[in-house]
Amino acid sequence: MLGGPAANMIITVVRPRYWLTFCLMTWSLFVLFLYKCNTASQFYGLRFCIGLFESAAGPGLHYILGSWYRKSELGRRSSLFVVSGVLGQMFSGYLQAALYSGMEGKGGMSAWRWLFIFDFILAIPVAIYGIFCFPDTPHQTTAWWLNEWERKRVVERIEEEGRKPIGKMDLSILKRIVTSWQLYAFSLAWVFWSLTAGSYLIQFMGLWLKASRYSVTDVNNIPTGIGAVNFIFMLSTGYAADKIGSRVPVCGFIGILLTFSFAIFTAWDVPTGLKMFAFFLAGCYGCISPLIYGWVNSSCGGDQHLRAFTLAWITSLGLGVVTPFQLYLFPSSGAPTYRKTHGYPVALAFVVCLGLWCSFGMWFVERWAQKRELAKQADTPEVTDNEKRSIEAPVAV
Repeated sequence: MLGGPAANMIITVVRPRYWLTFCLMTWSLFVLFLYKCNTASQFYGLRFCIGLFESAAGPGLHYILGSWYRKSELGRRSSLFVVSGVLGQMFSGYLQAALYSGMEGKGGMSAWRWLFIFDFILAIPVAIYGIFCFPDTPHQTTAWWLNEWERKRVVERIEEEGRKPIGKMDLSILKRIVTSWQLYAFSLAWVFWSLTAGSYLIQFMGLWLKASRYSVTDVNNIPTGIGAVNFIFMLSTGYAADKIGSRVPVCGFIGILLTFSFAIFTAWDVPTGLKMFAFFLAGCYGCISPLIYGWVNSSCGGDQHLRAFTLAWITSLGLGVVTPFQLYLFPSSGAPTYRKTHGYPVALAFVVCLGLWCSFGMWFVERWAQKRELAKQADTPEVTDNEKRSIEAPVAV
């Protein structure tokens, strides 16, 4: 939560391939040090350092995607990136299982200590790849795998949409960020999304299956179906948003599906098959994340500092609100119904807010902002071609 906004401002000044690679190797070193830990306080300190530097990765890479792709391409590209993270978590699970079963006692160490050593080893080729192959942004790229014409063309693609980087790293940044509509509109969307506690659905389903006396194997395996649904919806909604040219109907559709699922959870006393279907269907929750990230990238125009800060800020804000919310409203002691804390009814209320805000609310705010900019520029005779294209281009909602 602390590192994300700062890291994403640094990435607008320091070349991304150097900054992101530095952060990767730094947090990987702290991961390596975990294998020597013997007390809880040592773990706490190292985990803080890991989180501080790891916070640069997600928002930073979404910032890079927003620097390279057109508004009509950001939906599917953001989804592909987030899906790659989902797949990475799956394979890391298989790796951990293999290490636990095959490395116990090797070299006189427990298998969990070997896990951190292998994590560090895996980071080394990624860092080497980053230094030599990562392309930075179109306006600063020196990537060896792009020829001169391609380097010019990638810049032209972005500037044709009026998204040429503007502004400098000076005191005006604070005013541009604080007075922007993007910071508040997307913060609200991300808070609604986070407060549905959808990221814990696999955990909630597992506790329900356990309470229903399913076998240990089923408790571990059945909830993975939520991840499969998440995978399908991420790819399909990103593609649909790009093809339609609007995220509004896609977000509205997902809002309806989530409302149905959380209404089932709120009622709870329904047939087992319907409840299981609702859990699986609620896996569509994950596709909202890349949709919002792509939305931020496309709506901030050429203001790279506003774009970078907003991407990181909403991520940190979401973590800040969902952690106490989940602990208070969805305590494991209240599983699987969470009736004493009214967990599912409150989450349902935020699902409804999410659907309404990401469809009607954002649609209204973006058009209000566009009209305000047009009126402002009408009173200013000196308007650059880049600004004209940015204002007059269709709003990619």
